[in-house]
Amino acid sequence: MQEFLCPQCGASVRFASAGAVMVVCGTCRSTITKDAGVARTVGRMAAVVEDGSPVQIGTRGHQGTQRFNVIGRLRMQYEAGGWNEWYVLFDDGTNGWLSDASDQYALTRRLDAPVLPAPLPAFEDLHVGQPVKIDGVLYLVSDKRESRCVGGEGELPVNAADGWDARAADCRRGRAFATLDYTDGAPVIYAGNASERTDLTPTTLRSPESILASAGRYRGQVLPLDCPNCGAAITIVAAMATQVVCPSCSSVVDCTGDRAEVIEANHRLARIHTTLALGARGQLGVEYTIIGIMRCEVPDDDEEPEWTEYLLFNPERGYHWLVETDDGWQRVTVSDEWPSEVGIASCKFRGMTWPQKYTYNARVKAVFGAFNWRVRRGDETRITDFQNLGQTLTREQTSEEITWSLATTTSAPTISKAFGVPIAPKPRKVAASSDDSVDDATSPLSIAIFASMFLCIFSDMISGPAMLLGLALIWVPLVVGWYVSTT
Repeated sequence: MQEFLCPQCGASVRFASAGAVMVVCGTCRSTITKDAGVARTVGRMAAVVEDGSPVQIGTRGHQGTQRFNVIGRLRMQYEAGGWNEWYVLFDDGTNGWLSDASDQYALTRRLDAPVLPAPLPAFEDLHVGQPVKIDGVLYLVSDKRESRCVGGEGELPVNAADGWDARAADCRRGRAFATLDYTDGAPVIYAGNASERTDLTPTTLRSPESILASAGRYRGQVLPLDCPNCGAAITIVAAMATQVVCPSCSSVVDCTGDRAEVIEANHRLARIHTTLALGARGQLGVEYTIIGIMRCEVPDDDEEPEWTEYLLFNPERGYHWLVETDDGWQRVTVSDEWPSEVGIASCKFRGMTWPQKYTYNARVKAVFGAFNWRVRRGDETRITDFQNLGQTLTREQTSEEITWSLATTTSAPTISKAFGVPIAPKPRKVAASSDDSVDDATSPLSIAIFASMFLCIFSDMISGPAMLLGLALIWVPLVVGWYVSTT
């Protein structure tokens, strides 16, 4: 470890990693490089916008048996949101990156000599869902986007004083994770695995009190705000909201800057009734707050019912979803693990085959509250559902990104108890035939009547006990089935 005095303000700065080429002074934000053992100021680094991440410089964690320490951060921003890239130093002296995007983590290291059976495509030729083979692992491109470095802190392996534009694609298979970085032209490959918050040492994470001290408010706290377009009262979710939609004039308000600014106005958005209210709190293992609500529909198909999606947040557990449809309720989490194989009619996930059930387009009809990305009315996503053991595994795909989520059915009484509001069970659906005459002729009741008539016609050829037994065999199962279906 090398220690210098900042040439600008005299504060102490340290280089813990041999791979670091610059460090940002925590006092004056000067960007300092080391040259022949002498510290030199080369500019200033923009401060990182407070996003409420629990990770901080000094956070420790592990990847298998390898332990690491967070020593620096870059903040990356794109049109619909942003994420953190934390520079980490492993105990063996090597380094890597911890990606931190809305409480989803991935830990990767640079591959200096990757085995590639074929040259990687150019960035312009990549598309989401495309297979890419690296070091014997067949990945699928999970997202592709252009972004910009807008701030940083701590030690970093690149000179990021003025920021820069980046072009990269992430790839996944199971828990394997890789990033193809095309920023400098030829792709540089980083590979590793998806991580979880449990891989980070809890005592080294930021507490809600620490976030309060730096941001002036708790992450996840619902706060009032006056709409800059119409002046109506709306709410934001502190330290994490990218946008919020005014319920009065439907203006989309950007919450990433120092003050809210209107970036879009849609005055025609109708008020929509929802079972659960924005800002409601519910006990689902821990206390969650509803911070965003979306009403969705299948475009160009009026016969398909709409459904409602509720975005929930807990400062320590992160994000969670509730989905309300005509069939009932589901609890949904974004999966850090991807299927190992995806075919036309099924996929392999956690060692099991999940048959494909439905494929359709979903469109956002209305949006309220705050989200961790910029969601707009009219956004469309291609949905594919796979089912197994009573659970639904869903792939959501756009031109820029694929995500997988896992849904588990939950009961209306459970949601009612959690949020303290009355919720009536969903009515049972009765399938209707498009041809009533065929349905009547082949219904169990019709068959039972025809069978009974047949027995009566030939009653003189059948003994009394046999006649009674035949009628019992026809009608008892029908009566039992009717009783079970109505109780």
